Amino acid sequence: MSARPGTGDPRPAQAGAEARDAATRDPAERDASARDRGRDEAGRRAAGDAAAARPAGGDSEAQNGGGGRDEAGRHGADLRALVKAEAPVLLPLAVAVLAATSYFSGPPAWNQNSRLALTRALVEQGTTIIDDYHATTGDKSRRDGHFYSDKAPGASLLAVPAYALYYGASRLVGAEAPDVRLVPLDPRDPNRDPAARRPGDRLAYNQAYRTALYVSRVGSVGVFAVLGAVALYLLALRRLGDRAGALLLTAAYALATPALIYGSAFYGHQLCADLLLLGFAGILLGHGEKYMAFGTGMCLGLAVLCEYPAAVPVALLWLFALLRRGPRFAAVAALGGAPAAVALAVYHTVAFGGPLKTGYDFVYLAEFAEGMRVNYGIHAPDPAVLLELLFGAYRGLFYLAPVLLLAPWGLACELRGWPPGPESRSQETWSVRQIACVCLGVVGFYLALNAGYYMWDGGAAIGPRHCVPMLPFLALALAPAIRVVPRAVVGLALISGAFTLLLAAAAPEAPQFGDPLWGHAWPRIWATDTGYAGPANLGRMLGLPGPLSLVPLLLVLAWCYAQARPHLRA
Repeated sequence: MSARPGTGDPRPAQAGAEARDAATRDPAERDASARDRGRDEAGRRAAGDAAAARPAGGDSEAQNGGGGRDEAGRHGADLRALVKAEAPVLLPLAVAVLAATSYFSGPPAWNQNSRLALTRALVEQGTTIIDDYHATTGDKSRRDGHFYSDKAPGASLLAVPAYALYYGASRLVGAEAPDVRLVPLDPRDPNRDPAARRPGDRLAYNQAYRTALYVSRVGSVGVFAVLGAVALYLLALRRLGDRAGALLLTAAYALATPALIYGSAFYGHQLCADLLLLGFAGILLGHGEKYMAFGTGMCLGLAVLCEYPAAVPVALLWLFALLRRGPRFAAVAALGGAPAAVALAVYHTVAFGGPLKTGYDFVYLAEFAEGMRVNYGIHAPDPAVLLELLFGAYRGLFYLAPVLLLAPWGLACELRGWPPGPESRSQETWSVRQIACVCLGVVGFYLALNAGYYMWDGGAAIGPRHCVPMLPFLALALAPAIRVVPRAVVGLALISGAFTLLLAAAAPEAPQFGDPLWGHAWPRIWATDTGYAGPANLGRMLGLPGPLSLVPLLLVLAWCYAQARPHLRA
């Protein structure tokens, strides 16, 4: 590996550049480019006439029958060549994202415990009933005398393989099982039943429970965080045409927004975000390959399995696939999403008595049941809430991640088709506008949904957690700013990254009052207590105090950048 671009044998770099040039462009744009090169032959060759007459933007396999299969195979090879050519950047990026999401291990909390309870019930007892674990969470449902998780089951289901391996290994070596005990406020109180917890009492989780939560989260949320970062890098590379800009956009999203905070916790929001992103990448980077269409549908189906509101952006993305890739791609994608739909219907039927019944129809705690009673707590968007979600110090997205302030401007530019892509053509300008419309639709939906939800602040949360699935679509709109004002993007990304690391170290359950950054995260990073109330990360486990506990992660991130840097200008 050459230390500097342009030294040594130029052929590998040239081959990688050719692969990027061929594969980062939309397949429809590559078709248009090929027709442009053949226009001077059109008058002399009938084949050239046929090529010039072929519609742009559709699925060539659907249009051309058997010949389309050869074309689809060629584009599939282009995508594989692209991934191979980008490996020197993708591998350090993957290590950085996995290291960052795996570095933090906050205390157990209701939302995460509810998902882990379902995972444990499925693995340990083969049931959806969480009676033996329900004391750890208030996020639960009760039906016919039994308790269930009230969450969409996707995160719990995706964590089953990782937890099953951990549980099996623990039993094999005779290790302690995950457990929780009650610590009463009054030490003379004889009550030690976690299910009979009184005000002021707290739950103490053993190390096995914390490890089970960590393994389940890394084995599901962490894995898809890496895949989502890879997909975003490839999309950004296609948009910007250079590695440095694509890496900057991806790092800003993955390491300097709430994507890292919720990628470091066992929630469904970040899983949903990465699955939507993978589906979007499948539509834009795929062509007529059936495996790509099927995989796209699988990702979109799993997104709904993880978070119910994702059904709306999934419908939008499927319509986008139909218009952009043609009916055959869309049909295969629908087949790919069918297993997730069946799994969701089966789970609902087993747990709640019908395929359209959810845990939110049987919420246990009265305070939550009252809020969900009408339209599941969803009402018309409140403009005042919307402003707070974006700019407020309590849950404001731009307050916690100021790098995203450049995204609305970028989105407006892209809706006008400016700035154009690496090759300025009318076809590409139209492509930029199409993509911007989809991103605007996803972002607008989640903002409107969150602004009209009865618990708009997400309860104990950091930032607008219900908007987390829209973040990759907002981050894509940083492309114009990276091209026009890259130093501003770098500066704001560094500030956002510092905020994000501080917040991730504090765990995502900020109280329902005050400033989560300076009132919650800043005091907690200095806390000397590393037990339940203190922040937990691998640096703390190494004995590093306060902010110094983040130094090992910063060193890993710096090493990853050093590995990728020589290839950024290749």
